[in-house]
Amino acid sequence: MHNLIIAAVLIILSSQVEADNSPHEDLTDLSIEELLNVEVINASRLGQKTSQSPSSVSVLTAGDIRTFGWRTLAEALNAMRGLYTSNDRNYSYLGVRGFLHPNDYNSRMLIMIDGQRMNENIYDGGYIAQEFMLDMDLVERIEYIPGSGSSIYGANAFFGLINIVTKTGHAINGAQLAGEAGSFDTYKGRASYGKKLDNGADVLFSASHYDSAGVENLYFPEFDSPATNNGIAHNMDTERADRLFGRLQYKEFTLMSGFVDRFKRVPTAAFGALFNDPDFYTDDRQFFGNIKYTKALGDKNSLQLKGFYQGYDYSADEAYDNGGRVINRDEADGRWWGGEAQLTSTFFDGHRLMLGLEYQYDQRQRLFNYDIDPSISYQDSNRHGHRVELYAQDDIRLLDSLIFSTGLRLDYHHMLKNLQFNPRLGLIWNPLASTNFKLLYSSTFRAPNVWERDYNSDTNTANPGNYEEQIKSYEGVVEWHSASGLKLIGDLFYNDISQFLEQNLEPGYGANGPFINTGSYHAFGVELEAEQRWDSGRLFKASYTYSNVTDETEGGIWAYGSPQNVFKLHYAEPLFNNFAKLGIENIFIDERRTPQNGFADAYNLLNLNLSSDKIAPGLDVLFGIYNLFDTHYPMPGGTGPADITQNTLPMNGREFRIKLQVTF
Repeated sequence: MHNLIIAAVLIILSSQVEADNSPHEDLTDLSIEELLNVEVINASRLGQKTSQSPSSVSVLTAGDIRTFGWRTLAEALNAMRGLYTSNDRNYSYLGVRGFLHPNDYNSRMLIMIDGQRMNENIYDGGYIAQEFMLDMDLVERIEYIPGSGSSIYGANAFFGLINIVTKTGHAINGAQLAGEAGSFDTYKGRASYGKKLDNGADVLFSASHYDSAGVENLYFPEFDSPATNNGIAHNMDTERADRLFGRLQYKEFTLMSGFVDRFKRVPTAAFGALFNDPDFYTDDRQFFGNIKYTKALGDKNSLQLKGFYQGYDYSADEAYDNGGRVINRDEADGRWWGGEAQLTSTFFDGHRLMLGLEYQYDQRQRLFNYDIDPSISYQDSNRHGHRVELYAQDDIRLLDSLIFSTGLRLDYHHMLKNLQFNPRLGLIWNPLASTNFKLLYSSTFRAPNVWERDYNSDTNTANPGNYEEQIKSYEGVVEWHSASGLKLIGDLFYNDISQFLEQNLEPGYGANGPFINTGSYHAFGVELEAEQRWDSGRLFKASYTYSNVTDETEGGIWAYGSPQNVFKLHYAEPLFNNFAKLGIENIFIDERRTPQNGFADAYNLLNLNLSSDKIAPGLDVLFGIYNLFDTHYPMPGGTGPADITQNTLPMNGREFRIKLQVTF
């Protein structure tokens, strides 16, 4: 409750502070030529155009989100080139170019909102489903930058970063009410207000509630016996989420804050829980508040200052058999604050220079685990410490058509005993206005998080000697676009991953084994994408990713959770003289090895979404059918009987959703 109060205070304060009046661009109806000139702020924090950034950038717009009816950030990311998602009926996980590792709560991807880091400071988790901070209706665009973002972002941009750009109040332009209903007794309501005021201030406030009963009866054959309800988990798929978000811009200032509280029952009987026991649930709460000041220092220099405060709370109850029914409680409590100063300059001819300093103080990083009755404590650890990062990047224009991008980053992280130094290099050649070639190299690290360092039910110093993971990324990109709106991308990549943290799950450790730096992986592959946007609103987009990820510590075997082939097709067609729009999404994910030495079969997912904003003034109607062919496609299960018993977990069949939104 105290977190809700803090978030509410932060949002109330946002109505009193002055902030920047330059509105974000509305990208809903931009052509591909215009999208190429959009400044993707986080490709290098310099606001480069996507065609000139030292990365292969992918962008989804608010129009794409509406057209294809994506309900969560996870669904939108699953539509992007090189990404795919998995789900264990509790959390959603993000795979990147064929790499998705067990025990990873997206800690190797950096998740940001308007450039503010959202990964919490306990598990370094970056959450993407109902536990994510934002409603999809508040998203203006999603930027995905693959590769290790070493020189700019450091630790958690191990495989890449996701930046979610929020809508301005001007984009909503009034009061907005939205309601939706869907399969499995799923309901959601949202109230938002956004406006650009006469004095230039831009204000946005939003609150929403989500509630789903989930699948009433889930069948797991691994538990098929009379003693475990014949393998049926009854009313064990419930999920709820509440969100608050506020944002204010006026002149040089921007103030933003948000809060999310999400509850989920867990039907899988993971970690040795009693099957079909309603007391197995997780509850995640996260909040943040920040203030940013941006000032132009003449026409060639600019300064940005930012301060933030964030928090994360997690709790889970689990009933297990210990000579009788016992409730075990697992909890985490994190608080952190900090700031950033960044100077950008084009003072020197042919150079675009950036210098930055980041600071984060992990004020509280607490893990505790105990049985409630009888009271037995198994874990109680609490850490705190400093993170300091210095970075510099210079984009040097060697020729009119040739840019050399070089960056360096120096990190101090209190979980490590040594400084981390990582470079980033890029060569960007634009021989024609329609053609770009990019050669990219970067390296970065990821420090052990608190869970990997401390968690062990047997001792409170579980893994005192583990150290950083490392990755070196190599990438070659070619991009071509035509004046008629066609864009083609080819991308060849190779990742060399070493000192990877693996959990020891040998007999005797169970689910509490130490995390040690024994992993080594090689990942290479190719990505191809074609996209055509027409002025009429028609869209065609197809992408293909081939990846080969091998576990070198196991003799080069095919890595767990890695589909070698991923194909995605998106088509949008205006209907009845633009009265409505039909969005068709088809996603194919190849088979994946499971941690229990089995396989999750390949699957093909077809979704349809019909939308119209022409029925009545201010009214927007959407109707979606998800998983049209009603396939209960499989996701990999857990790491073994100590985690999730099931080799694979079936997902939901066909689902429906209808949504009404009124703006006035």
